[in-house]
This record gives sequence, C-alpha cells and structure tokens, in this order.
Amino acid sequence: MSKYDFLPDKLNISITCASGVEKVVKSELNRLGYESAPAINGRITFSGDMLSVARCNLFMRSADRVYIKVAEFPAETFDQLFDGVKGVRWEDYIPKDGKVTVNGKCVKSTLFAISACQSLVKKAIADRLCGVYHLNRLNETGAEYPLEFSVFKDTVSLYINTSGAGLHKRGYRDMVGIAPIKETLASSLLLLSDFYKDRPFADPFCGSGTIAIEGARIALDIAGGIGRRFAFNDWANFDQKIFDLAFTEAKDKERRDRKLEFFASDVDPKAIKLAKRHAERAGVADKIRFEVKDVKHFCSSLKNGTIVTNPPYGERVYDKKEAEECYKSFGNAYKNLDGWSAFVITSANNFERYFGKKCDRERKLYNSNKECKYYYYYGKKEKIND
Repeated sequence: MSKYDFLPDKLNISITCASGVEKVVKSELNRLGYESAPAINGRITFSGDMLSVARCNLFMRSADRVYIKVAEFPAETFDQLFDGVKGVRWEDYIPKDGKVTVNGKCVKSTLFAISACQSLVKKAIADRLCGVYHLNRLNETGAEYPLEFSVFKDTVSLYINTSGAGLHKRGYRDMVGIAPIKETLASSLLLLSDFYKDRPFADPFCGSGTIAIEGARIALDIAGGIGRRFAFNDWANFDQKIFDLAFTEAKDKERRDRKLEFFASDVDPKAIKLAKRHAERAGVADKIRFEVKDVKHFCSSLKNGTIVTNPPYGERVYDKKEAEECYKSFGNAYKNLDGWSAFVITSANNFERYFGKKCDRERKLYNSNKECKYYYYYGKKEKIND
C-alpha cells in the first residue's frame, strides 16, 4: 500500500487539451514545476503523484481534463483486449465498492466496435476486481471511477479521469448566453496574447463575460478550479490532506486586492446583465467595468492595453453582413487606440478585409469544434518593469 492507501506513489499523468493550445498547456505545466513530454493526439504526459493530480486540476486554466494513465498494450482481437485489461492491477486504483464507468474510442484499428469494446473493458475490470475482493459481482455503491480507453492503431491506452466534468466548468457560469466560449479556451486566448495584469484590458464583444472574467482571475492569481469539485474528491482511497495542501497553496497565491483596469462591453443589455451575474459568482465583479456599448463607440484614453475578443461569426449571432459591419466598426475604433494590441478569434475568413488591417500573425484554433483563426495585432507598448 502507498501513502494514499491504494493509489500508487508514482503515476503517469495525462493532460488533454484542445487542438492549437498545446503550447499554453505545456507552459502552465512548466510553471507548476512539471517537465512534460511532447503533445501526442491532444495529450501531454508527465510523471507525478496524487498531489500533482490535485494541483493540475486546481491550477490548470487551459486543459480539458487530468487523467491517470494506467496501462498501454497492443490488441487486435477482443481476446487480446480482454486479457490486457484484466491483467492491469485495478485494485491499486479502485476500491471494493468503486463504481466503474467506461467510455472510449477506436481510431484506425482492427477493433472498431466502440460499444462492444466498452462492454468488454468493463467486464474485464469487473472480473479482476471480483477475483481480488472475493465478490460475486461488483457492488458499485461507492464513488465513481470514470475509465476511458483509446484504441489507436491497434494500441490500447487506459485512463482514469480524475477531473470528472471538464475543467472548463469552473462553477461560476450557471446561465448560458448565446454562442458562449468555453472558459478553458478563453484562458488560452488570454495566455496566447500579450495580456498582462498591470496593463489595461478590454473585450468589446464580451457576451456573457467569460474572457474578461477569466482575465481578471488570471490577473488576481485565482486558480482556475478553485470553486469546484473533481472526481477524485469523492474517492475513498484519496487522502483529503493532499487536496488540502494544493488548495492552501492556491489560496496563498491569490492577490484579490490587486487593482485592475478591465473593461467589458456589448451592444446587448441582456448579455451585460448576465456577464455581471457571472462576474459576481466568480468573485471579480468589482474588478471589471461592464457597459452596454456598440463597438463603434469603443474607445479608451488609456495606453498599453490589450483587447482579447470573440466577435460574432455571422452564424448564431447576427447574419454574415451584420458581422462584417461589426468587424468594420471594430477596425475603425481600433485605429484610435494608441499602443493597444488586439487578439481576435473568428471563423470568418474575410475578417482582415473588413477589419481593415492585415494581422501580424495568426494561429488555427477550434471554438466548439469549429475551425477558427486567432488574429494577432501587436500595439507598440512602453516597457513595463515586473
């Protein structure tokens, strides 16, 4: 037995993320003190323990979920899959009353029937645990242990999901507006920009406020997952003191008294009302100035600022022509912003044309599985000493 009762001292930890933000996730891991391997198929893996699991779940802003990678082996037949899964020491991870749920995917493999593989993986785990715990069948009256398998090019990988619900579910967004952006993507956009806590920040298409709220939480060093629970919190074989260590570290790093020059606006009064509600729930309502304003009236007397925004794409919000007019108005307003940078995500291929300026660089990202471009416009800023 390890110091965590069941869970091994050394774990292979796997972080998943959306395509295009791997660089951000690796930077976050490095800041937490973990040396990660290159991203493969949207996963970044490193060695750690349950304290590492707790810290990553609490601190990571751009990752989707945190997993424990349990095993990997080749399998081209159902027999090989069953034997491989049953051969894993599941008793090191799952207690006698653990509830086992299984999901997975098969890609470019001889085994392609997902539902059949899912049933077989569950049966193999049940056979192993029943044998170890001397049971006729699994009781599954305890906490849930979400298992995921991946069969890629006839190689099976097995994971335990320690996060439960995706890490984008911070807990403060209880009502959803039109075309919302995930909290994890919002943080990624900010961390890919030249956003800095001591500089002015604005989002002139703020919608329900996610980008501005995530920016304020970054600037105040509020951990991404500080307001929610994770799957591992309910595990009987997890030492709660480990989570308490990570939680205390997160709270000690907070700087909630820091003064911010943050602005968020939208033409829709309902969106602003919702954004204020979310900011209140996120603990940053007094740090962001929300305002009902058309982007054509967007201006600022401040310098050295950063705009990060997700304007209408001309699909779910506005039609294509209205979206193009928004881009044109935004471009005209941006011309008058001395020293401001602008970072814009959109699926519109003609954004630069209507914005009126060619970007300094661009990056391909995905917003809810929709391929987008993230446009970088760098302003000439005065140097700020840290």
